[in-house]
Amino acid sequence: RPRMGTVGGSHGSTCPLPGLAAPLTDLLTGREHLEFYSRLRGIPEEETPRLGLEPHADRPAGKYSGGNKRKLSTAIALLGSPPVVFLDEPTTGMDPRARRFLWDCILSVIREGRSVVLTSHSMEECEALCTRMAIMVNGRFRCLGSVQHLKNRLTPFLEDDSYQESAV
Repeated sequence: RPRMGTVGGSHGSTCPLPGLAAPLTDLLTGREHLEFYSRLRGIPEEETPRLGLEPHADRPAGKYSGGNKRKLSTAIALLGSPPVVFLDEPTTGMDPRARRFLWDCILSVIREGRSVVLTSHSMEECEALCTRMAIMVNGRFRCLGSVQHLKNRLTPFLEDDSYQESAV
């Protein structure tokens, strides 16, 4: 049973949401965060993903930009190469260059054979990263399939003017 917004178990890893962590974490540097979580999980430091955070590693995470906080959260989720990684809106608020960098990192995780489950409001992000998509409405899955399948299935609704007017 989920507690505190995460699902327990040792088979997956989650991406903590910036701004929702305890205030103490704002005082830790990016390097200290990665060392802390690595030690908790028994992971050698040389296996710690950096995701382009080296120039900021010794600054307090509370002073990071939103994009760097997201990179740090993703690096923490990737620690130990879990077979399943859960990412919640991983690139929200990132500039296009940082977003592309993080997409490349996520794609490399997928190429390694690991699964990534992510939530996103960005169709562009879903097209770039997903092989299968689910659409959730009011907490329930309404559609599941490949990106192209869902586009084919839902496009008539988006092109129907009467449907759009009734939705407004």
